Amino acid sequence: MSRNYYIAFQTIVTKEITRFMRIWVQTVLPPAITMTLYFVIFGQLIGPRIGEMGGFHYIQYIAPGLIMMSVITNAYANVVSSFFGAKFQKHIEEMLVAPIPNWMVRPRTTTISVIS
Repeated sequence: MSRNYYIAFQTIVTKEITRFMRIWVQTVLPPAITMTLYFVIFGQLIGPRIGEMGGFHYIQYIAPGLIMMSVITNAYANVVSSFFGAKFQKHIEEMLVAPIPNWMVRPRTTTISVIS
């Protein structure tokens, strides 16, 4: 029985990876542009006016936060996009009536958010 669950999990993850690879430009490019704009605005334009903070230049101080903000926002957006896509394309009902347990949806969501 667990082999069938593994095949179902693998199929769902493969489908989501295919979806991600099909729209990678929409998934990767906007966060990269947004993060670049934040670096330019906060790092280059405002940073020199603020000066050093705790011995670090302002861009070194703010960079980890900007990078994590982009990563977390993108991970959340991918999961939400996947769920809404499944809802509007009406294949979430197929997944819910499939002979797989409900607990399999959570690892699928976690795996997809980590991969994408």
